[in-house]
Amino acid sequence: MSDKKNTRGTSVITKNTQELRTKKDEKQDRNFYIKCAIVVIALLVAFMLCFLYSNQDIRKGLTAVTVDGEKFSATDLDYYYATVLNQYSAYFSYLGVDASQSLDAQQYSEDQSWADYLRSEAVTALTQVASMYHEAMDNGYEISDELQQQIDDYSASIDEYCQSNSITREQYLQTQYGAKMTDEIFMKHLTMVFVSSDYASDYQNNHEYSDEEISTYYDEHKKDIDLANYEVLTVNADYTGIEGTTEGSADETPEYTDAQTKQAMEAAKETANAFLDRVNSGEKLSDIGDEFGSNYYSAKTDASYSSYSSYAFNDWVFDENRTNGEASVVKDEANNCWYVVVMGERYRPDYNTVDVRHILIAPEENTLSADDEGYDAETETNNAAAKEKAQDVLNKYLAGAHTADAFGELAKEYSSDSNASEGGLYTQVYKGQMVDAFENWCFDANRNPGDTGIVETTYGYHVMYFQGENLPYWEVRCINGLYSDWQDSIYDGANAKVHTFGLKAVG
Repeated sequence: MSDKKNTRGTSVITKNTQELRTKKDEKQDRNFYIKCAIVVIALLVAFMLCFLYSNQDIRKGLTAVTVDGEKFSATDLDYYYATVLNQYSAYFSYLGVDASQSLDAQQYSEDQSWADYLRSEAVTALTQVASMYHEAMDNGYEISDELQQQIDDYSASIDEYCQSNSITREQYLQTQYGAKMTDEIFMKHLTMVFVSSDYASDYQNNHEYSDEEISTYYDEHKKDIDLANYEVLTVNADYTGIEGTTEGSADETPEYTDAQTKQAMEAAKETANAFLDRVNSGEKLSDIGDEFGSNYYSAKTDASYSSYSSYAFNDWVFDENRTNGEASVVKDEANNCWYVVVMGERYRPDYNTVDVRHILIAPEENTLSADDEGYDAETETNNAAAKEKAQDVLNKYLAGAHTADAFGELAKEYSSDSNASEGGLYTQVYKGQMVDAFENWCFDANRNPGDTGIVETTYGYHVMYFQGENLPYWEVRCINGLYSDWQDSIYDGANAKVHTFGLKAVG
């Protein structure tokens, strides 16, 4: 019986073993088939990707960006890529970029090629245009007849260019914006650009802010709105006498070790502190600057925080605890120097901005070069002719209706300034915005609405018309800040998604 039991036991074990082996084989077969399927799928995907990437029609039709649910293809983005490329191309030679070579093969940064950088800039441009366009449409914006005429005129200018250069419109668009650019896509984005710009400008010019909104903004952004007067003397790291340093040649910048720079900065600190002691003893920083080197000294007047935001002394100057006459030394590690700073007045700019019109009469360009004999005489003749013409234009105004509109019509006819089409009007002009002679005329204490005159600057002769005062400058700065916040809220609030594969087809 024991043998039978043993026999039965052996047969059961054998049977179980066979079943296990069969299941194991089946599992191995399944794994093999799965692996084969994965390989086949991978090959198919690779084939499809290669096919897609080699087929320009398909590549350019791929979605590159989605903004607030609207999909934009690689060809759509090509419009903005071409615009950005055109802006940067003028500076390529200064940036070490070879425009004749692939931008994908030239590095903008450690992890970005120039093509990648321009694509990212194009994405930003499209996102801003699309988000503002969507905002306009959501708020019932309608294209005015005037704006439509501007769009049509721009489009017509392309046709004129094509006709004069014996090319078709299609050839022009594909040369400028990529081989798959169509007139439909081009006009879509041209319209979006015009609409988004017009909507934003209309909001900026016509949206009214309450006194409370303006006051609240000022209280929260005093550092950005206030202006300050102060003096600065720069004391650079002094490497004189430091072991192992050389002055270097005129063609190369000397290189220093960290230890040498640290020692040089300590020497500069001693000099800066010595200057500070002299200031605190009653000497003027300007006199010390004349002694040390006038090119290291500067007096800042009506300076804003944003004007010198990259300088280490800026935060010290605009600290709310600063007092008039206070002096200090400030270290600038990034530029290896120390600043001796003397604080003047920090204030809210309460003066009123002004609105003025002008007609620029620019002298004719000289035919002679500066080294040629007779150059000065020619310059004098051209200036005299421009001055005479300016007086003639002013006389025409004085002989007619003494109104801003009448002056504006003369500006449209005679002015060579870029704002001639706007009747020569500059609104909310602030101190420091214009060249000195122009500004001095505008802010003359005795100036009254309707005043006229002629001002000479390096640009030529300006026939002037004083239209009147506008808002206080601090309010203008607050309103500009509120507008920027509104604009940023639209841009930052855009739901934008980049599609990597489609993006790579751009450019």
